[in-house]
Amino acid sequence: MGDTISNAECSDSELYRALFDLSQVISGHSDLETLCGALAASLRRVVRFEWIGLVLHDARRDELSLHAVAANGPHDLRMIAFPVTGENEFARVWREQKPVMFNPCEAGEPWIELLKEVPESELQSIILVPLSAGDRRLGILGFGFTPEAKPDDAMQAFLGCVASEIAVSVDSFLTRKALLEDRDRLRVLSEITEALVSKLPLDELFSAISEQLSRVVAHDFAVITLLDKNTGELRLSGLHAPGGMLVSVDETAVRPEGLPPGEALATGKPVVMTDHEFERFPSPLSQKWAAQFRSGCSIPLIGVNGPLGTLQLGRKNEYGFSEEEIDLLVQIGRQVAAAVANSLAYRELGELKDRLVTEKLYLEDEIRFDQNVGNMIGESAAFQAIMRAIQVVAPTDATVLIQGETGTGKELIARAIHDLSSRSKRSFIKVNCAAIPATLLESELFGHEKGLFTGAFAQKLGRFELAHQGTLFLDEIGEIPLELQPKLMRALQEQELKRLGGNRTIRVDVRIIAATNRNLKQMVADGKFRSDLYYRLQVFPLTVPPLRERREDIPMLIQFFTQKYANRMDRAIEEIPSTALEALTNYDWPGNIRELQNLVERSVILSPGRVLQIAVPDPASGRPRPPATVRNDENAEREQILEALRLSGGKVSGAGGAALRLGLRRTTLQSRMKKLNIERQFR
Repeated sequence: MGDTISNAECSDSELYRALFDLSQVISGHSDLETLCGALAASLRRVVRFEWIGLVLHDARRDELSLHAVAANGPHDLRMIAFPVTGENEFARVWREQKPVMFNPCEAGEPWIELLKEVPESELQSIILVPLSAGDRRLGILGFGFTPEAKPDDAMQAFLGCVASEIAVSVDSFLTRKALLEDRDRLRVLSEITEALVSKLPLDELFSAISEQLSRVVAHDFAVITLLDKNTGELRLSGLHAPGGMLVSVDETAVRPEGLPPGEALATGKPVVMTDHEFERFPSPLSQKWAAQFRSGCSIPLIGVNGPLGTLQLGRKNEYGFSEEEIDLLVQIGRQVAAAVANSLAYRELGELKDRLVTEKLYLEDEIRFDQNVGNMIGESAAFQAIMRAIQVVAPTDATVLIQGETGTGKELIARAIHDLSSRSKRSFIKVNCAAIPATLLESELFGHEKGLFTGAFAQKLGRFELAHQGTLFLDEIGEIPLELQPKLMRALQEQELKRLGGNRTIRVDVRIIAATNRNLKQMVADGKFRSDLYYRLQVFPLTVPPLRERREDIPMLIQFFTQKYANRMDRAIEEIPSTALEALTNYDWPGNIRELQNLVERSVILSPGRVLQIAVPDPASGRPRPPATVRNDENAEREQILEALRLSGGKVSGAGGAALRLGLRRTTLQSRMKKLNIERQFR
């Protein structure tokens, strides 16, 4: 078996001197590798060994792990671990707290594998000495010997003294390390708290958190996912890789089923994975991550109102996340969850504030415009038929398409439907599709994000969002550009949208009422309007009769408008000539109620006394023109506008202007003139 080393080769004074020097050598080291190297250099003066190894106990895993090695020659020893409940030599020394010497070639695994790492040596003896400081067990100190240097009993006793001496330094080192780690964790938690209260945007916040995390929990990538409670999807909201490494993640929204985050959210507990544990998750995305990372963990972010998302960390090496690291991540997860909940609530409140401000301005504008909400007047059979239809459809959330000539009161019909519905206490938002340029209409309907284009200094809420839980009135729907119709169709069908420049899906609850004075069915046949959008709007069609088809309502309307404008102008008008009433009743009113309203207002202005002085229009000018619902050809529309401009002497708006003759608003007429290239001829 070879020679043995006896303390006879070294005097007692040399051994004690070595122990004294050892206490000097091993003090003050900042890591276990240098400590082990210094120990080996000091002991080799009195002990001939091939290598020395430091094995420490991991209380969380309840296993013994090789932490440091010093050898005579080159070595590449793996950091192996031994369970304390096993039957190996390490476990026996740990349990019995007595030295053990054995021949590794006869001990089987894992020693055969370990010996392969030191091919230049011929180890025949290994002695394992318990490493304890008082009653506190720390680990094991191991020595490897060649056949020529096998230790005797006295040398084994000396090595036990060495272990007792070094245990003090190891205990001090571990205590200091634990204190430093606790300090670093507290500092990281404090700095993360500062970042969380700094009101940073979510993406910058997540990056700051990952930077702080990398100081105490090593990782190669960190991802924050947020749960969309409307769709049940997980959305990638923050991605950071320490050291600038880029991680390829293509999916921005995924279903959580079959993913570690899905299990973490379902159980409310962290999910830790190593190589083989990725196989539990069949999702292609999970397998894609498994191909890039050897270990990972998913920490659920739980707020007071339920799950919010997850914090994902991954490593490219095989070392999994320890229980201590997971505990720290759970603490950080609680802080992140609170910050995410506050950020989402702040964003929601900000959007609600923006919506209220916009609604306030919108309603103030509507009040100034004075649309006479609820003041529909009439007793004719045609009018009563419309009222009955309104009462039938109003309580439902069905889409309504109102058709009729310009000036017949289609918007009043839409408002009446809204007022009689369950949405009456919510907003009634109107969009005139003809008055807004095509390039801006999409932004007006769906909103846009800040910085999308020049002049987009702030986020803008679209009319769909403003009408959430209320009614959206799309006036002159026939003028909407063909290229915008698919997106409008999706918003109507799915009740969801994305702002221009944004990637977040926003769900809305909106009732749609559309109006047009054009023949949409003919436009579909001509390829100017999408058939799917037409049928989506044509759920409950209403046709508003022109004023000439409800002549018995004309005297009542004249009296109503007269009283309204007289009160506004503080006039005392008490009489309307019967001859004027008869003449106005026989007039065909091409501009319908709008023309009648304007005529009465002008008459009140010109009436100085108690009798209304009405300028009865020329019956010839009241010949009913074919409504725009029939004349869809652009050439015919162009001729109609040109004729009105000629009759008004080129005057677009005001008394006697083309807009009044056509029964259109000034802005609507100007938009159509621009579309038909008429504005260059009449200014």
